[in-house]
Amino acid sequence: MDSGPVGPTRGRRRVRFTLLVLWALLLLTRSSEEEKKRENTRDVIFDVCATCHANATCVQKDGKDICECNYGFIGNGRTICSDKNECLSGICGEHAVCHNTHGSYYCVCHVGFQASNKHGTFIPNDGTKCMVVDCGPPPYIPNTLSAPVNKTTYGNQILYTCQPNYVLESGNSAAFCNAKGKWEGADMVCKEIDCGKPPWLPNTDIIWNNSTTLGSTIYYKCKDGFQSFGEHNFSQCKISRKWENITFECKEIICGQPPVLSFSNMIWNGSTHPGSTVEYSCMKGFYSTGTKSHSVCTRNGSWEILDLRCKKVQDFVNITWKDPCVSWRRHYGSAGVNETYQITILMLGNESKETTDMLIKPPATEMAVNVCLQLRQHTNYTVEIIADSINLRLRLRIAHPVIHPVVEKTVFNNISIFNDTCIKWQRVPGRRQSEETYLIHLVGLRWYQKEFSHEMILNFTTDSWNPELCLNLSSGSNYTVNISTADLKHSVLIHLSVPLADPPSPQVEFMSTRDFIPLLSFLKAEGRNGPISSYQVIVIPGIPLCNFNCYSLTNLSYFSKGSESDSYMTAEFSAKSIPENRLTFVLGDRLYYGGYYNAPLKPRKAYCIVLRTVSKWNWMRTQSCVIWAHIRDISFPVQHLTMVILSSVAAISTIFLLLLCLACSTFNSS
Repeated sequence: MDSGPVGPTRGRRRVRFTLLVLWALLLLTRSSEEEKKRENTRDVIFDVCATCHANATCVQKDGKDICECNYGFIGNGRTICSDKNECLSGICGEHAVCHNTHGSYYCVCHVGFQASNKHGTFIPNDGTKCMVVDCGPPPYIPNTLSAPVNKTTYGNQILYTCQPNYVLESGNSAAFCNAKGKWEGADMVCKEIDCGKPPWLPNTDIIWNNSTTLGSTIYYKCKDGFQSFGEHNFSQCKISRKWENITFECKEIICGQPPVLSFSNMIWNGSTHPGSTVEYSCMKGFYSTGTKSHSVCTRNGSWEILDLRCKKVQDFVNITWKDPCVSWRRHYGSAGVNETYQITILMLGNESKETTDMLIKPPATEMAVNVCLQLRQHTNYTVEIIADSINLRLRLRIAHPVIHPVVEKTVFNNISIFNDTCIKWQRVPGRRQSEETYLIHLVGLRWYQKEFSHEMILNFTTDSWNPELCLNLSSGSNYTVNISTADLKHSVLIHLSVPLADPPSPQVEFMSTRDFIPLLSFLKAEGRNGPISSYQVIVIPGIPLCNFNCYSLTNLSYFSKGSESDSYMTAEFSAKSIPENRLTFVLGDRLYYGGYYNAPLKPRKAYCIVLRTVSKWNWMRTQSCVIWAHIRDISFPVQHLTMVILSSVAAISTIFLLLLCLACSTFNSS
């Protein structure tokens, strides 16, 4: 029972064992065959390099060829060379990004950084690394300033500002360093501040150097006659490119109506501007007690204060009569007055009446007046004394004056007048001194010219017993001459009447010409014999020798004369209208001068040209004449000949055309 199962199991075990032995023998046999093959192959050719991997390189080490994987690969070099990921080790360094490739890699710097080899990619095995981008010095922008630069690398910013006197007109003021190493963003434009023309203020003058840039200043000053109002008188050019507002203004200074003073006359042209003057004078019958007679409009807009007061004149006070002299006192104030007294002495009698007129003018400050009259005894007189300025009259009736005999001989004997302006007398032989000094006070007036007054005081010393005194007096004037001894104990009053003299002739250059009209000129005359009114040009035809009477010359104009041979006035010039004291005149220019037509002179005739100087006061008139030119045989002027020729040609042409028209008409009708 036991032998049954044992037999099969043992049989299977034997089979297994047998198979294992056979397999082992087979392996040994094969191994020996392969060794033999290897030995045979080695003996024939053994090439290791041929077995290297495609990504491997065959190299020799210790005399043997071996296969090594290329850079960037990892493996045994023959069967395996796998890609190596270098980026895992951070090989690119800071500020870089690693990019793995098949068998290699490369590095790229971050934005704002640049490889030190200046390339876009790099492999750091040569020491290349990423460095921050540096933009260098900031760019120059005209008319700007920038803050001090500490960093010029990527991401940093620089701010620009406009230079002084400049302002931002457009653009950006900030510059940034970009990743390309360039500054960008700043494109600002700074324009110089110019305020342009400053504001105009009426009624002002400006003080300005014509600069219109920032900080420029213009000053304003009121013109004459204007007053300033406002805080300040200047304006500055501001950064806003505008002139500073100004409240300054100039208003006209007006003083208004001048003050009114009682009993005074006002001489005023109506102007109320600064510098305007109003003059005061007391009315007739009043005198001034002040020291100032005018008021001026001041720059503060008010008239000057006056101390002028007008008080009533008191003349003919305390009248006394002591044969043959009358005296009185007058009150004209401390300043005195230039008063003229007209004394009319009427002698009364049964047979005839004799009137004597005389003018006296006492010194202005003399309060007492004493006048001795030349009267006859046992005769009745009426004496009238008139104060001219106030028209105040004093009438005296003197009956049978008593003329007291002179105890002492008079100092002045045999007084006489010669040559109109000279006086002579005889001294008393009994006077002790051989030499006598006289005080002469003379006053000259003109009844036809109220504004005229000639007053003079002089000393005259002589040792002659028959003194003669010649005075330089104005023509056409009445003089009262008071001659007193030096001790004022003796005096004599003499009346002179100087006849009216002709005015002096102007300085002319006499011209005598033939065939042409000369250019005439003269210098104004000096009005020493009275003011000269006008200068008149008179044309006298047909007088070869220029003989004439100045006072018989005509005043007729060219169109008013009776015949061609009559003289006429061709021009009149007012003395005041002649500029620079010289006048140049052209005869026959067909213009009007002073209302007189300057007619052209006729050819082939002789003319005498006279310049007449005229002086007029009221209805008084004097004149003097001087021959200015003598012109003979005047030729036709070129213009006149041209007109004659043209007129003749025109007339002949007209007649020819009329004849031609008549001939054509006759031909057509036939």
